[in-house]
Amino acid sequence: MVEQKNISAFLNESGVLLSVEKPSRYIGNEYNAIRKKWREASLKYLLVFPDIYDIGMSHLGTRILYDIINAREDLLAERAYLPWMDMLDVMEEEEIPAFSIENKKPAGEFDIIGFSLLYELSYPGIVKFLELSKIPVYSKDRDSKEYPLIIGGGPCVFNPEPVAPFFDAFLIGDGEEAVLEISDCIREHPNKSREEQLLELAKIKGVYVPRFYQYKEGSVLPKREYQKSVPDKIEKRVAPLKKEAIPIKQIVPYLQTVHDRGVVEVLRGCTRGCRFCHAGMVYRPVRERSKDDIVQSVNEIVENTGYEEISLLSLSTLDHTSIDGITGALVPEMKKKRISLSIPSSRADRFGVKIAERIASLRKTGLTIAPEAGSQRMRDRINKNIRLDDILEMVESAKAKGWKRIKLYFMAGLPGETEEDLDGIYDIVKRVKAIGIRKISVSVSGFIPKPHTPFQYSKQANVEELHQKLRYLSGLKKLSSYEFHKPEISFVEGVLSRGDRDLAGVIREVSANGGYLEAWRDRFDYARWQHAFEKEGIDPCRYTEERQFDKPLPWDHIDSGLGKHFLEKELKKSEEALSTPDCRDGTCTRCGVCYTVEEAK
Repeated sequence: MVEQKNISAFLNESGVLLSVEKPSRYIGNEYNAIRKKWREASLKYLLVFPDIYDIGMSHLGTRILYDIINAREDLLAERAYLPWMDMLDVMEEEEIPAFSIENKKPAGEFDIIGFSLLYELSYPGIVKFLELSKIPVYSKDRDSKEYPLIIGGGPCVFNPEPVAPFFDAFLIGDGEEAVLEISDCIREHPNKSREEQLLELAKIKGVYVPRFYQYKEGSVLPKREYQKSVPDKIEKRVAPLKKEAIPIKQIVPYLQTVHDRGVVEVLRGCTRGCRFCHAGMVYRPVRERSKDDIVQSVNEIVENTGYEEISLLSLSTLDHTSIDGITGALVPEMKKKRISLSIPSSRADRFGVKIAERIASLRKTGLTIAPEAGSQRMRDRINKNIRLDDILEMVESAKAKGWKRIKLYFMAGLPGETEEDLDGIYDIVKRVKAIGIRKISVSVSGFIPKPHTPFQYSKQANVEELHQKLRYLSGLKKLSSYEFHKPEISFVEGVLSRGDRDLAGVIREVSANGGYLEAWRDRFDYARWQHAFEKEGIDPCRYTEERQFDKPLPWDHIDSGLGKHFLEKELKKSEEALSTPDCRDGTCTRCGVCYTVEEAK
């Protein structure tokens, strides 16, 4: 076994890094990386993105927390990612523990390990990371304070139950302020037992400590002995978008990552009300950064990184009330520096000829449009309030300004879907092609009902049903570059998305049988999941069936701010193909989150 204090020396002297595919995934020391003195920090965080470096380096949430924690002199944050298969084999053979990028410290030497949970198929990788780190996988086996606290955050924690037995705590909602409150809480109670520390953490708004709750008859409730110590429901955290929380000196990787560019989050939250959209529901209310903060931050990021592309990130960037002024101020400066500006979440009904013309004057990237459904009836059902004319007008404008590549995103398996709705996908692609776009990319994914959305009650199409839709849409290959997400992957994602604590054993079994980078199409093995479900005595279809309004849901104890009355009303409107307008443009929909607006200012 490699001595824990000599990981860096071993990597440098053994030749390991010369034997793996991309050694720059593990060496650290990137431009703008922060390497603090280990002994001077009173509390040490390891921020883990449970996928490989190439994916995790693009995650804005990690960048934000990394900067916020390291800005405090008494705190330290380092990063870790999952190793690729070649490096994993070496680590297991040589017994090298999972380690941080910056100081090459073993994960077990940190005080807190924070996992970002962005997609459900990363769960087996979390188990593998803990095993590599020689840290017990289950929270109940980590009562000793010799082990780090294991905390999860991100969009998946709005239903944390499938992985709840692995975690000591979850942070529900925004982390910018809460991470420092958690730090102070741990520092203020250094001599308390692990359980006593967790009871103190449970007093922080947004912190959920699973060990104090039990899963019984479909509900998650405080255990009797903790009923007076922990809340029945955990309210999400809502943080203001402060200028100082924008990562300015963003780390520049040595290799090309999946989104290799500088990023500024221009707004958070969305009130468009797309009924399928988990992020659009749980990240309400809408909070905008000011035009001046955005423009200044973009210029500073360019100066500090040398990136040739900057992304204005949000769920719906063109909904920013000052987007006209922002692009008007940025484009001339970006043009001088030959830097492209990307708006990854374009909406067909808000793109506008003026914005298209401005962005087209820069180096062009691909343009992405997400009609989501082929027919107007189905777009009304999912509350995607755009019409075919809006889509075609946007494409024509983009074509006139020089775009040659268009990506179109759709879903299949939506509630109430017919062949006529699928025919609408063909129709849209044909019309876009007729406009004269040379390169059309079409991506179709199986619909997954998500917690805290109106469709949380809906049935999900099974594997065979999705395969039938795949075959029906196979003619798109003649019209475009066409990809249909693997139905088996969509099914397993759906099971984990609306699952409960019984699935923890399944996830552990998948990991034990070689499941690791399951979110990778070529690494995913459906037979492995089927075997795990069978061994644990679980019928996965019970998680994808229709849910009743009067029955408890495994995530009812997580308060996203949305009232059940709102979600049920929206589902009924969906069944009648009735749309709901954006509340920022008209009448309040009474979704329930407005009580948090004052906190967000």
